[in-house]
Amino acid sequence: MAPMNPPISRTTLTGAELKAMLEENLERTFAADPYAQMGGYIKRCRGLTAFVKLENPKGQRLDRLLVGDRPVEPEADYPVAFVTAQGVPERYGRDRRTLDIDTVGALESWFADHTPGETDLPASVLII
Repeated sequence: MAPMNPPISRTTLTGAELKAMLEENLERTFAADPYAQMGGYIKRCRGLTAFVKLENPKGQRLDRLLVGDRPVEPEADYPVAFVTAQGVPERYGRDRRTLDIDTVGALESWFADHTPGETDLPASVLII
């Protein structure tokens, strides 16, 4: 992420979109048909906890999905920050915009005011 220094973007996802996007990601990684596998990485998120059952069929791998300590509600809106379209593909979300800060600038700003390991972001802000 940092060597390429992409800009940070944000969007708003519904709980249903969040679940669909993560199910898609799990299928691309763990498809039963190896020709359907498109990569070996599961999305890394901050503020989101996913309980998965990898042995389940396509579209049924997410057992529970939480934002903070609360279940994701299908109709609720969740603000999401991400870098690159791989973080949140174009077909998901609304009010998408690229912010006026890049990854390295955000890291520099964060560490100027915080010690490593410290966080003060609210649990309701997801970073994908």
